[in-house]
Amino acid sequence: PATSVLLLAYTNRAVDEICSKLVEADIDFMRIGSALSCNPRYTPMLAERRARDCADVGAVRRMIADTRVVTGTVASLNARIALLGIKHFDLAIIDEASQLLEPHLAGLLAATTGTRPAIGRIVMIGDHRQLPAVVRQRPAQSAVDDPLLHAIGLHDCRNSLFERLLSRYGHDPEVTYMLCRQGRMHRDIADFPNRAFYGGRLTEAVPERQTVSLPPCHGTDPLDRIAGSSRVAFVNVVPGDSDTGDKSNLAEARLIAAITARVARMYPTRAVADTVGIIVPYRNQISTIRAEIARTRLPGGADITVDTVERFQGSQRPVIIYGFTVSRPDQLDFLTDNIIVDEGVEIDRKLNVAMTRAREHLVMVGNARLLATVPLLERLVSYVKEVSGYYEVPENADGGQA
Repeated sequence: PATSVLLLAYTNRAVDEICSKLVEADIDFMRIGSALSCNPRYTPMLAERRARDCADVGAVRRMIADTRVVTGTVASLNARIALLGIKHFDLAIIDEASQLLEPHLAGLLAATTGTRPAIGRIVMIGDHRQLPAVVRQRPAQSAVDDPLLHAIGLHDCRNSLFERLLSRYGHDPEVTYMLCRQGRMHRDIADFPNRAFYGGRLTEAVPERQTVSLPPCHGTDPLDRIAGSSRVAFVNVVPGDSDTGDKSNLAEARLIAAITARVARMYPTRAVADTVGIIVPYRNQISTIRAEIARTRLPGGADITVDTVERFQGSQRPVIIYGFTVSRPDQLDFLTDNIIVDEGVEIDRKLNVAMTRAREHLVMVGNARLLATVPLLERLVSYVKEVSGYYEVPENADGGQA
C-alpha cells in the first residue's frame, strides 16, 4: 500500500507554510482544522470541505484512506484524535517540535489504529535555540524532583519533549541530526545569527537565490538608504518622553510606518502585505504601528502582518522590520527573558527568531544606547556598525502619504 504521511506543526502559520510547499510540489493533501485559522488559499483542502463531496460515511472513510498526506496543527489533530483510529500513518513529521510540551504529543504517541500504533515512525524537527514552549508556570512550580523522572532526563516540565530527547541523544548520530543548510535568508542576513547562535555551522541551501541583489535605491535621503541600501540595517531611535506609553513607542512606530512606505515603493509589482512583515514585543505597539501605517494611506497597508515574535515564528517575509520598542531599563527583562546559554554560547531566542524571518532585507529599529546595556545586543549594534548598516533616526522622519 502507498505510504501515508502526517505533517504537523505547532502554529497555523507554520501549517500554512507547509501547505504552500505541498501546493508548489503538486502534492494532494487534506488539512485538519478550522477555516477561521487557515489561509483562504487552503480552505478547499480542509477535511470538512472535502467531506462535502462524499455521499455517505463510507465515502468519507474512503476519502481519508486514499489521501496520502494529511497536515494540521498538533492541537487540531488532538481535537480530532479519532482520525488516528481509522487511518494509520507510516511517518509523522512534527515541525516546531521545540515548542511542544510532552502532554501536547502524548495522545498522538499513544494512539492506535486497530492493534498497531497509529504512527509508524516519528521525526521531530525543531530548534531549541529559537522560541521554547509557552508556559506560565514559574520555574519552582515546574521543577521535577522524582528520581525516576530524572533518570529519563525529565527535570523541568517547561521543557519540550524535543529538548529532553536532545539532551539525552544529542550526540548520537543514529538519533539526532542537525540541519545546517538554510534556504531562507540572504547570506548577509544569516551572518550574525550564524556566528552568534550557531557557531558558524549554517550554510546556504540555494546560493544563487540567497545572493540576489536588492532593488536599486534611487532616493538620496536617509530613509531611502535605510529602506534599500543596507541588507541589514539598525536605526537608532531615542524617543522623547511624550513618545512612549505603556508598552508602546510612538517615535519607533512612526519611523517603521515611514520605512514600510519606502519599501513598498521599491517593490511596486509586489503586494506590500506579501513583502513586509513587522515584529514587535508588545501588543500595544502593534496597535500604534497599525495606526501610523493607516496614516500613511499606504495601499494594502492594512493587510500587513504586524505581530509579536511568538506569533511570527513559522512565518517569513522578503523584508522584516523589527522594532525593539523598549525605552526604559526595566523593560529589558521582558525583552531578553529568552536568553539561554547552550554549549557555552549565550543565545537570545527571541532575537534569533526575529532576525531569521527575513529573506532579503532586515531593518531593526531601537534605542541603541539602552540596548547596548545588554552584552549580546551591544554585540549586535557593533556588528551592524561594522557592516555599515547603522543609522541615526532622520529628523522629521514621517510616513507621510505613500
